[in-house]
Amino acid sequence: MRRIIILLLSVLFVTAQTAAQNTSQQEPQTLAHAQKLDSLAQNLSRQERYHDAIELKRKALDLRRQLAGESDSAYICGLIFLGKYYYRDKQPEEAARVVKEGADLYAKYLHDDNDRYAFFLDNLSLYLGTCEKYAEAETYSRKALDVYEKLGKRDYDLALILMHMAENSSYNGHQAEAVRYEISGLNVIKDVRGEHSDEYIGELPYLAKYYEAAGDKANAERVTNHVKKLQEEKDKGYADIPDLIEFKSAQSCREHNDDALKCCRYYITHKLSAAEASKAGEYIIHWTIASDEFSVIVGSDLAKIAGTRSGMPYFVAFSAITGIYCIENSLKQLDEDHYVSAIDVLLQYYEPNRELTGPVEILEKYLKLAQEKKLESYLRKEFQKDQKKMEQNSQ
Repeated sequence: MRRIIILLLSVLFVTAQTAAQNTSQQEPQTLAHAQKLDSLAQNLSRQERYHDAIELKRKALDLRRQLAGESDSAYICGLIFLGKYYYRDKQPEEAARVVKEGADLYAKYLHDDNDRYAFFLDNLSLYLGTCEKYAEAETYSRKALDVYEKLGKRDYDLALILMHMAENSSYNGHQAEAVRYEISGLNVIKDVRGEHSDEYIGELPYLAKYYEAAGDKANAERVTNHVKKLQEEKDKGYADIPDLIEFKSAQSCREHNDDALKCCRYYITHKLSAAEASKAGEYIIHWTIASDEFSVIVGSDLAKIAGTRSGMPYFVAFSAITGIYCIENSLKQLDEDHYVSAIDVLLQYYEPNRELTGPVEILEKYLKLAQEKKLESYLRKEFQKDQKKMEQNSQ
């Protein structure tokens, strides 16, 4: 098992506009040019041209180091991306070397006690493990875990670090520790994603593997059977939907955003007949009403479905989609592009559920417009009309 962490680094890139081969031989010595090379390297990486991406990324970093020094945060964080390119180019030794340099510089000039430093260390452990340097890999995994646990966060990133710690412990023959860290990681996933989540079900077999390696066949078999049970329940539509609570304030609402988003995602990806659909829908309604972070603006068209029996499930679905987009993109309400996207998702939800609710007139109209390839232009015009009406009413 070797997995790359999705890093939460705030390094800004711009979209590549030209191909790498169009870079001039006399390249300007500016930070703007370094940023352009960064962007080109990222574009090449998306095309899986990792060898070419490495060349441009190295040029960008050399130029940035020359102009801004090794203490520059963009230079230091850029090393993690260079390491990723090396790793994907099947050069784990080079990946480990540059990420080790980045980790050392990050600790020296920036921080040795935050989440980014922990991610540096954890990635380093990944690359060292791929090089079969398991003792070093375990050392850096332990350092990453020590740093991250002190932050007091209990999130999916903590789970990943714990699972990598379990993996490195196992490779070093420390099976009891591997079991302990794997259980800790799974408990975090269970709390933040639920035991019916793909992440939890997909990780459980590794716990069985560590039990097996420790000679505990009974627990290995127990875990394997539990995986089958959870998958069967998941296939029937069961999920870990939180119980509805009373949102006494906007703050209490914000504290339960993760639970609410879990309900939103469940609702729009399951049929209305699914086991937890009604429970999820009720949670969504109360959450969207109580939240002060965003508003559900339905417009003149969708307002027609809110008060009807057949249309109400789709109003809840639209509210769920709005909640996801607004929270994930820090929007107070849907902008035009997100509104058009939200209707597209709503129609994907409507089609398999139409047989349960019966047809809904406005959604049937949208489907017809979509077949004629006229839906997007129609939605944009209606959105702009509704916005003007709201502006006039607010004056």
